[in-house]
Amino acid sequence: MPAATNIVDLRRLLAERFPQAHAPSRPATPPGSPTGVPGLDALLDGGLPRGAVTELVGDGDGSGSAQVLHTVLHTTAAAGRFTALVDGADSFDVDAADPGVLARMLWVRCTTADQALKAGDLLLRDRNLPLVVLDLKLNPARELRRIPSSTWFRFSRLVEHHGSTLLVITPHALVGAADLRIRVAAGLDLESLATGPDSVTRRLSFESLRTAEPGTHSSRSEAG
Repeated sequence: MPAATNIVDLRRLLAERFPQAHAPSRPATPPGSPTGVPGLDALLDGGLPRGAVTELVGDGDGSGSAQVLHTVLHTTAAAGRFTALVDGADSFDVDAADPGVLARMLWVRCTTADQALKAGDLLLRDRNLPLVVLDLKLNPARELRRIPSSTWFRFSRLVEHHGSTLLVITPHALVGAADLRIRVAAGLDLESLATGPDSVTRRLSFESLRTAEPGTHSSRSEAG
């Protein structure tokens, strides 16, 4: 899919890519979004919460954040739901995704964090997209440093208002308005990646860095 060059193109892509999602009658959105990664779902009490921002921090190279992303996309598609993936550095490995996953995914290809944030802002205003993933893992630090804190709080208000789910994948703790922050680490290398997705998933370790009471955006606590 070609990159969306502006907001008008992105609106058109939404209408064309998800005609079913914009139909008048839609199935009810489940209370949460299971990731399909047992260790992560256990830490999240079943999955990514609705109406909240979850930050997944990929701790260094080979952290396993890409494996988590692919598993989330597969699990969501298998449940018959749609995902919007905002690819901040145009790094998504489409060859590693099943056709069934691609059929239920809107892939917005960006080359800078600024483009990704503008796309994310638009997508989070669409009530028909229950899950938005914003992948900033490979964007340069100089771009990430320029993101104003007000952006994250605006995103937090949008997901809370629409009852949608936002997963932000970052290289370090970045999202000031995150309701939940989870660190993933694995130290994966090429040899370990060749062992298969199930084996890789079992090697992932997760640590909760921030938790918040459901539906509460003002009382947050940090640890670690």
